[in-house]
Amino acid sequence: MDTRSEQHGQVEVGIVTHEGREFKALGSVVTDTYVTAYLGKDGQLTNWNGETIGTYRVTRTWRTPHSHYSSTMSQVYAAVNGKVYQGRSAGLGMLFNGRLVK
Repeated sequence: MDTRSEQHGQVEVGIVTHEGREFKALGSVVTDTYVTAYLGKDGQLTNWNGETIGTYRVTRTWRTPHSHYSSTMSQVYAAVNGKVYQGRSAGLGMLFNGRLVK
């Protein structure tokens, strides 16, 4: 199995090759109003490939006992390219979706 990503402007596409077949999915996306990325270690916001694209901090976490993704959900503030976004994530290694803070 081989993994890689391609960058198309501010949109990243993650690609996994398994037994000669390619599987593609959206990775991180950064726009003027939204960001989708992953929570990495030590406050680093990363793309699908694990490269740092910004920073984040968790301001609140609560339990989600009926979720099949994670037992917690967190409120997150992230900084990318000098802009601040706020949104939610299920935790470390999980997807973060945020909107621009005005």
